[in-house]
Amino acid sequence: MTTKAKQRFLKLILILSFFIGVCLFLAGALRENIVYFKTPSELLQIQDMPNKLRLGGLVVKGSLRSENNQHQFVVTDNTTTIQVQYNGRLPDLFRENQGVVVIGTYISSEKIFKATQLLAKHDQYYKPPQNYSTH
Repeated sequence: MTTKAKQRFLKLILILSFFIGVCLFLAGALRENIVYFKTPSELLQIQDMPNKLRLGGLVVKGSLRSENNQHQFVVTDNTTTIQVQYNGRLPDLFRENQGVVVIGTYISSEKIFKATQLLAKHDQYYKPPQNYSTH
């Protein structure tokens, strides 16, 4: 192998090592930011309930009850429903019949999910406000 071939081979190894390192770094960073959640059906199948978990699904229409910043609603995956309690201000995007991810603990003896945080989801379609004017 000539000196030029060795140099090209070394450069190739260094470039590949750099790109592999960048890919591994990005994969690690993305793994921390991805939010996994359990559906109501999956939640009820868990044997050893963790202290903190995420529950995702649709907020059942007509199930929201609010009083003094204390909210109760039902989350469904169209198979199973779970009653959720949350104390605090609801996010602006929170709506009935929309997706939500709630973070908290499931109390199996009370059959209720006590949420400490709500992440409201929305559909991918943008709809401008009704009173929006282009003039």
